[in-house]
Amino acid sequence: MKLDKLQNNMIKIASKIEANIILQVIKNAFVAAIPFTVVGSFSNLIKMQLEALAKHLNVTSGFLPKLIDLFGSIGQATLGMVAIVIVLAVSYNYAKELKKINDKINVILVVLLAFASYMVMVPNLVSSPDIKQDITGYANNFFSFEGMFTGLITSFLSVYLYSKLAKSKFTIKMPPGVPPNVFNSFFSLIPISIVLLLFGIVRILIETLGYTSLLELINQVIITPLTDVGTGLPAIIIVIILMQVLWFFGLHGFNIVWGVVSAFWLPLFLKNVSEFAEHHDFSQISIAPNTMTNVYAMIGGSGATFGLILAILLFTPKNYSGRSVAKLGFIPGLFGINEPIIFGLPIVLNPIFFIPWVFVPVINAVIAYVVTKIGWVVPLVVLNSGNEPIFVSTWILGAFHLSPVVLTLALVILDIFLYLPFIKMNQKLDMATAGASDAKTEK
Repeated sequence: MKLDKLQNNMIKIASKIEANIILQVIKNAFVAAIPFTVVGSFSNLIKMQLEALAKHLNVTSGFLPKLIDLFGSIGQATLGMVAIVIVLAVSYNYAKELKKINDKINVILVVLLAFASYMVMVPNLVSSPDIKQDITGYANNFFSFEGMFTGLITSFLSVYLYSKLAKSKFTIKMPPGVPPNVFNSFFSLIPISIVLLLFGIVRILIETLGYTSLLELINQVIITPLTDVGTGLPAIIIVIILMQVLWFFGLHGFNIVWGVVSAFWLPLFLKNVSEFAEHHDFSQISIAPNTMTNVYAMIGGSGATFGLILAILLFTPKNYSGRSVAKLGFIPGLFGINEPIIFGLPIVLNPIFFIPWVFVPVINAVIAYVVTKIGWVVPLVVLNSGNEPIFVSTWILGAFHLSPVVLTLALVILDIFLYLPFIKMNQKLDMATAGASDAKTEK
């Protein structure tokens, strides 16, 4: 009864989170940004390797420098503009959601409005110690990872304000028969003007308070305190436990929790990617919590089940029913897909596996965090697609250094032995259940 009550409470909480439009929009926006961030990360990595080659060969002109500039431009247009990608992705997804309850929203116009609103908040004067006076232009940091959180807030506010104004009397009425594109343009004229004017007033107020921009205000008042509290090892452990408990009850823990933490965790990792691409140095790279959680803690998927699969294949008899599930899950597990194991073994609502399911990823994360912190393993500084096999993925994430691969291998071996006692218990239960079933059949 207590387990049923806990399950019902967890389902209620998870359902509320999954139904929250804001969190789902954030999650979908970051998913949409993945191709751009991956391309930008790899472009920066290739640029870094080519720069090292050019320096080694003492090449300063010709094809190689042009190739370096090419990959640098791709990196700047993707990873360097990730805040703009987030603005467009958030406003698009949020506008689509609001359009379900307000058919007066024109998604394309609202996306353009969100972009314009963000640009209103960006200072158009650039100062630098290298120049004597400010010049007209935009600083790159407003469009990179530093501007992501600002982009989130601006996008949500601009779309929300437009949706409210579109329902109000502050619109231009057009006669019947007007072409749809003309109607939409005139209908949106006043709402768009009001929204942009409001953001302009906010910008003036921020500058009056002594901040150079909304970006600086948000970084000092919101991001820095949240980063200090929510990106260390305790936060990593809490997030992992929450994800695993949700998964145990059959709820997709990653999808539910990631929508909450991604807004704070992903920019930190992208900062590491950018800094490493610029300086080629690990010494100033901080530990990104998302890599501890998604890479080292969850080897083979949620629950670090690749070690579980290997333990079953290596140490259980051929008549154990779990072997067929492990064989089925081995190849997908190499690529971080473990639904066959989660639902086939099963792990969901199986009390025998509850302890290792929750705490094996925690142990992995703690070990990975410590050995990275003391410098035995290089930080992960490349954003990849995540579709590569486990060890290839960590090799790429570590900028082709072997220490992350060695750590991953060590953690997999540890996971095998952490899961093994519970596999033995499940095996005994399986045999007892089979024996009881055979006895009933004989009667």
